[in-house]
This record gives sequence, C-alpha cells and structure tokens, in this order.
Amino acid sequence: MGAAVADDVLHFLDPAHDTISSLALRYAVPPNALRTKNNLYADHLLAARKTILIPGEFYKGGVSLSPQPIDGEEEEIRKSKIRRWMVICKVSDYDIALLYLSQTKYDLDAAVEAYLADEQWERDHPIQTSSKSKPAPRRTRRALGL
Repeated sequence: MGAAVADDVLHFLDPAHDTISSLALRYAVPPNALRTKNNLYADHLLAARKTILIPGEFYKGGVSLSPQPIDGEEEEIRKSKIRRWMVICKVSDYDIALLYLSQTKYDLDAAVEAYLADEQWERDHPIQTSSKSKPAPRRTRRALGL
C-alpha cells in the first residue's frame, strides 16, 4: 500500500508578505500546485484572499507556518465553507447556508448535495393552486365609472 496523503493545511495570508512564489518556497510546494488547489488563474488573485490551502500531497509538515487569525483556524475553516457553499449553490442568504451546513456537520459536499436535492424536489412538486379559486375581477373603465 502507498503512503497516505497528508491533509491540506490552511495558511492565513499576510497581504504585505505572501505571494505565490514566497508560499511555494516556504512550504516547498510547486507554484502550479498552489494555483491549482486554490483555483487561482493568476497570481494577483491571491490579494483578494484571506486564506489559501497548501496541498497535503506536497507539504508533509502538517502545520501552518502562518500566524493564527483572531477567531482561530476552526472558525476560519467554517466561514470558508459557508462562503464556498453560497458561491456553489448561488444563494446569497447566509442563514440558508448555515442551515444546510450545520445539518451536515459542515461537510461541504453533503450540504451542496442536500440543497440541490431540495431544489430538484421543488421543481418536481410545484405548488398547485386550487381550481376553485376565481380569477381577480377585471377593472374596466365602465366598472370604474370613467
């Protein structure tokens, strides 16, 4: 059996010092592996990020070399999953994201799958209006006294 791949490491970015090149040197990870893992198509996109994932298949240290954020690493990971869920599902309501992610214990793939299944169910079962309801009366000029 081959060696198990280490978990990815979350690095908290310092915009004044961190670049793709500096991170690649610090973690001994190829720059293209950093770009691919984080969906960065250009190096300047790093400036818009708070965190970056260091691929575990290249970095075996297992510990982030960045200072810890105020909220803590677990909270940053949770917030990152919420943002990613909102983008993937195209939902801007933070509370909806929290609902789906908390139900799946913050398993991003399971939360997305649950949301998509709910969306499909809603499409398959549209709300039926009562056939007995009457359409709203037309307001003609005569009815309005004009």
